[in-house]
Amino acid sequence: MPDDPQPRGRRTRLYALTDGRTAAPHTVLTMDTTITAAVAADAHGGLPSEWQAILAMCPAPDGRAVAEIAARMHMRLTPMAVLLGELVDRGLIHHRPPLEGAETSNVHLLMRIRDSLAHL
Repeated sequence: MPDDPQPRGRRTRLYALTDGRTAAPHTVLTMDTTITAAVAADAHGGLPSEWQAILAMCPAPDGRAVAEIAARMHMRLTPMAVLLGELVDRGLIHHRPPLEGAETSNVHLLMRIRDSLAHL
């Protein structure tokens, strides 16, 4: 999987990817919300390339945090939250809130997060 899924050339306008929505979606997504694709990899055909890139980088069961997706797509957090909200509304992705304090005491999980951040 390439580290730069979003081409640096001409980008699609956000309103075109979100059917004109420019405000935050009904679903509140924070920067540490975990996103996973809800559709199989072979079901991405016909979707905008930005949507395909997001779905490809968020395979189940692990997925990625909203902040990491925004960084990899070279987008700011607020527009990314709007875009991901559109994908939630269409049933293309699932989201789960950040881990609770008790869940983050897992040393192996923390090491995996550290390693993932180091790759950014």
